[in-house]
Amino acid sequence: MAFNKAPTELWPSYTYADSKLSIPLAALDGLSAAEADATTGDWRAIMQALQVTLYNHYNGLDVGDKPEAMTVSTPSVSAISSGDFAGTVKATYSASYYLTLDGAVVADEP
Repeated sequence: MAFNKAPTELWPSYTYADSKLSIPLAALDGLSAAEADATTGDWRAIMQALQVTLYNHYNGLDVGDKPEAMTVSTPSVSAISSGDFAGTVKATYSASYYLTLDGAVVADEP
């Protein structure tokens, strides 16, 4: 196989119409309906779900199917034992992109 850049590769039910993109809730790993709610939800949970979904998808690709102009690192996870967030776990996600010289878009794959 080879790298497939179509959004439906990451989210099979993805759609785009009338300047609106749509990603079904079930396509975002770990995101609940309550967290996604437009009024009472939490945009931080949405962003975390996007990052988790990106990592899970990227990590599940065969080497030949992974993009070369983007890499996704394994999340760094550490327990927090002091301060305001004592008793929580901190997860840090990282993705790197090769961009066009003006920094506007991801570079084409080689």
